[in-house]
Amino acid sequence: MCIKFTARTTSQKMLALFIAFLLFTFTGISQPVSCHQTLDSIKAYMEKNYVGFTDKVTPATQKAYQAHTRQSYAYAKTAQSRADYLFTIRHWISFFKDHHVFIEVPADKAHVEMISLDEQAVSRLGNTPASSIEGIYYMRDSTYKVAVVKSKKGLRSYTGVIVNSRTPLWKPGQVKFELIKTGKDSYQGIWYNRNHDVRFSTIGFKQQNGFEQEGWYKQGTVIKTEAAQPLFEEGLNATVSFKTINDSTGYIRIRSFDGAYAKAIDSIIKANLKHIQSMPRLIIDLRGNGGGSDHSISFLKPIIYTNPVKRIGLDLLTTPDNIAAWEYMVSKYRGKLPDDYLDKILQRIYRGKGKERELIHFADDETDSLPDIWSAPAKVAIVINRGCGSSTEEFLLIARQSKKVVFAGEHSKGVLDYSNIVPKDFYCPAFTLYYSTTRSRRIDVGLGIDNVGIQPNIPLDLSKNNWLEELLKKF
Repeated sequence: MCIKFTARTTSQKMLALFIAFLLFTFTGISQPVSCHQTLDSIKAYMEKNYVGFTDKVTPATQKAYQAHTRQSYAYAKTAQSRADYLFTIRHWISFFKDHHVFIEVPADKAHVEMISLDEQAVSRLGNTPASSIEGIYYMRDSTYKVAVVKSKKGLRSYTGVIVNSRTPLWKPGQVKFELIKTGKDSYQGIWYNRNHDVRFSTIGFKQQNGFEQEGWYKQGTVIKTEAAQPLFEEGLNATVSFKTINDSTGYIRIRSFDGAYAKAIDSIIKANLKHIQSMPRLIIDLRGNGGGSDHSISFLKPIIYTNPVKRIGLDLLTTPDNIAAWEYMVSKYRGKLPDDYLDKILQRIYRGKGKERELIHFADDETDSLPDIWSAPAKVAIVINRGCGSSTEEFLLIARQSKKVVFAGEHSKGVLDYSNIVPKDFYCPAFTLYYSTTRSRRIDVGLGIDNVGIQPNIPLDLSKNNWLEELLKKF
């Protein structure tokens, strides 16, 4: 465990030092925590508090889970760096295949690894064959130039070292990313972003374009891309915007349903209500909308409503840790969401007080009705892609029951069956675990969507700049 003392007076400082000395001398508690111990901690916490654990670890999957866990502990044994520790944790939680289970890592500019490269080494790397991982790479926008070199340390096989940087946030010699070899031409990447926070991904190396999916191209590569252009200036920076496309079609762009944007969604709809209700067609563009709050979604329901909507409810896994986490989340949204809405959530949460790992009804099965059906818009196309998940998919399940709605674009992310995430902070190294606390009863009737998504009625290639024209022709 990590120990942190906050001392305000000289005597308190002396006492803290004395206690630390005793702990070091007699118990060894102040010794650095091993990756094995960190993995032990998160494993015990997830087994107790993650709502999907008993669904994901069953008699049928027990052997696979044990083998996966053994591999994680094998990584932990080899791990040396902070990045290795975090990679190991991420590997272990990947077993659950739940996009609502992930870790966030704070930036750490104070401990950036440095590797010295002389001019001769950089020159040599510029002449490596196309088949070699080693070489000189550029970002798509040429912000960074890095040298990828062999670097056997802990779990990693290669590192990307800054040669030139157009931003003062990164300096020559700093390690920009690390690559862990997992198979032939396949790697797990540990990426240090602009502000030195950590991100992970699975990538493949291709001779033609290096690590194109992460924006890194090997020197000599010809980059051929068709950059997607923004549709309208109104939506360039705004999270919520409205635009009249033509005399018969309106367009609403909503990038997020986060509770912080609920007022903006309400305001945009109210400000443009005459246009929305006078046009026969409306496009609701939700590309990349990863979800947020049910309250934010509520303002769209009258627009799409045609008939009563059935909703299958949720169960909450109640534990002391989960209740405390929900209390924290509710306090975080005070002032951003209505108090009565948050108070009702707390009332539901407190049904589980005193209970240990028990599923309780969090949201009942319901049939929702509205008093009016709007005559216009008569047709609504909702544009979706693989970035649409969580509460956005909850909205899509409602919308697909409407007789006036079609979905266009790509399938959604498929991350709704286990939802309502809460945070848990861990230390040594510092990171925040996010995990699901509620479980949809859709799972019990075979209607789960996790890792499948919701399919479009009108498939579109959203990477092309003419997708809106295609949609206007087809709906």
